[in-house]
Amino acid sequence: MSIDQHARRVIAPEHRAAHAESADFFLELVDAVGPITDGVVDQIIAGENEYAENPMPRELLQSIVRENIAALLATLAGATDSLAAPRRAGRIKAEHGIPMASLLHAYRLAGLQLWDEMMARSVGSQRAETLLHLSSDVWGIIDLFSGAAAESYRAFVDERDRRDEQARSVMLLSLLDGSATPGEVGRLLRALELPEHARYLVIAAERSSSGADPVPEVHGRLSAVGISSAWTAWKGEYVGLVGVPRHAEIDRAVSIVAAAATSRVGVSRTFTQLSASPGAVDQARMSVECIASPGVGIHRYGSAPLDLLLVAQPGYGAELRDSVFGRLFGPDCTDGAVLLDTLEAWFDAEGSTSDAGKRMHCHRNTVLYRLGRIAELTGRSVARPAEASELYAALRAVRLGGVRA
Repeated sequence: MSIDQHARRVIAPEHRAAHAESADFFLELVDAVGPITDGVVDQIIAGENEYAENPMPRELLQSIVRENIAALLATLAGATDSLAAPRRAGRIKAEHGIPMASLLHAYRLAGLQLWDEMMARSVGSQRAETLLHLSSDVWGIIDLFSGAAAESYRAFVDERDRRDEQARSVMLLSLLDGSATPGEVGRLLRALELPEHARYLVIAAERSSSGADPVPEVHGRLSAVGISSAWTAWKGEYVGLVGVPRHAEIDRAVSIVAAAATSRVGVSRTFTQLSASPGAVDQARMSVECIASPGVGIHRYGSAPLDLLLVAQPGYGAELRDSVFGRLFGPDCTDGAVLLDTLEAWFDAEGSTSDAGKRMHCHRNTVLYRLGRIAELTGRSVARPAEASELYAALRAVRLGGVRA
């Protein structure tokens, strides 16, 4: 139920505290708004360090408290059902960085001050019994006000966070795409809390269709070991600029990112001048493609030159794949997939048929038979180094191109 729906229920005529015999009583309390306000403000400032240490002027706090106490009385008297006063209070206190707990505590203080004043004015009269019957309505409306203030507080904080995140994203993108002028670079780095003199890495993480963070909590994990970073979504990827203070920390930073990865992640070469950022972005994105899809893992630019070449020239890679393995993809070959898997296992086992057999859960003679089938279908044998290199390159083209027999 929204605050407004709750307000209509609590303040509806059949639930309203302000019946005919009590409306005048609540309206009479208007003359006590000033003293009650002063009392609440004094308690707030005396008991809440956040106000004493905050630049929020006492005059502003006093006006908010007065406005809300007057609105509470008007609501209790049935003169209004507006929640504008608590919403303004929530927004202003959020603007000044007053904690939510302090905001809600102020309403409890105001409620107690009001209740004490009501009880004092009811002693020795028939109003005392009436007031006790109305206590649940009185405190219900006070709770309604504090709820409206909290809702407004959260809305302001959420919107401010969105604006801050958008501003940070714009600043980071201007560094990554090279649009920042040399004179702006230092200011942008300081605003993003990145070091001005460091070795930098660009990291690109593939995002899923759900938009979930592909490297969750990576910023905090890096910060915990003294490594600064800034991140944003860009062109279907989550891209980060990482500032590493010492060369020895580069591998540590990459390891932390790898541990957080839930998708394919590419890492650029290190660089020291921000003018190299656009090229580093390209390196990181190409590195993502050096991991077979779908997959999870991290790839550092330049660590596998052949894969990088195939990714950079996908047309030539496809041509190599088709010219070497064309017959394995044809309708007359029913075991193409297992032949490719066996070839991959043989390369991974560094040419050991026994180890390849263990990987494929078959006898080494079966591996030899399948390698012979590959030679028959491709005209290339793993026994001849030049032909083996063509087989390996074509196999990588298959894996990186997402094509299987």
